[in-house]
Amino acid sequence: MEKQVKQVLFSCTLNAIRSVMAEAIFNKIAPESWKSVSCGVIAGPPDGFTFAVMEEKGISLDLNRQAKLFADFNAGDIDYAVSLSIEAKYHLDKWSELVPHEHWYIKEPFTADENREAQLKHYRLIRDEISTHVIELIKRITDNA
Repeated sequence: MEKQVKQVLFSCTLNAIRSVMAEAIFNKIAPESWKSVSCGVIAGPPDGFTFAVMEEKGISLDLNRQAKLFADFNAGDIDYAVSLSIEAKYHLDKWSELVPHEHWYIKEPFTADENREAQLKHYRLIRDEISTHVIELIKRITDNA
């Protein structure tokens, strides 16, 4: 029996910025027959800038969300996976050879010694780049479903 809902896993280093953005954007715009989850190589703390730039696009994140790890998921439940950091790519490649996956080269938004507005600008660029990738991914996987 085929699963009713297909699942995409987004992964990055801390499950605090890039994968969280991708998960939220995907779940907002994907067809109901798809949903996404996210994880990190290690569990990082929630990131306030991530919450702020997602809220700007009308996407609210759970303030109490807990970062997840690869070990929190069963590869058999995942239909497609995307890594958004080099560390996550390495873990994803080792985690499961059975899950179709790809890597997006999304840089970290961290910059040293910059004010809040400069930091937010970097986060917005990352968010918008991820959004473009997510839209393209949804077109590809739903056309092939």
